[in-house]
Parts: sequence; structure tokens; C-alpha cells
Amino acid sequence: MYKCKFDKETFMAYPLMTSLFVMDFAMLLFAPLIRFPVILSIALVCGLVYLSMFFAVKLNEAEQAK
Repeated sequence: MYKCKFDKETFMAYPLMTSLFVMDFAMLLFAPLIRFPVILSIALVCGLVYLSMFFAVKLNEAEQAK
């Protein structure tokens, strides 16, 4: 079973990606209130998937290094 561990050092090592991840998540969280155009919503979801996969790989690498 996969253990989900939060490693703040990984997020601190990539400040731009972390800030994009937080902003993208917040924008999609409040999207029903703001009503983005469909194309922008699709781009935001694609960005969130990309950033999630990026951090999953980095956290897995950090876990394997330990």
C-alpha cells in the first residue's frame, strides 16, 4: 500500500511550481463562483494534473532516496 507522506523540503525546493499549484487549486476550487470560460477551465485542469504528476514524481524520488 502506498504511504502518502508530505515532504515540505520538496515543495520548498520548487517555489514557482508550488505557487502555481496552490493558485491553480484555489482558482479551480472557487470556479463555480467565478464562472471561467470553458477553455480556461480546461487549461487549469490540465495544469493541475501536470503539477500533481510533477510533485508525485519528486516526492517519490525523495522517498526512494531515504
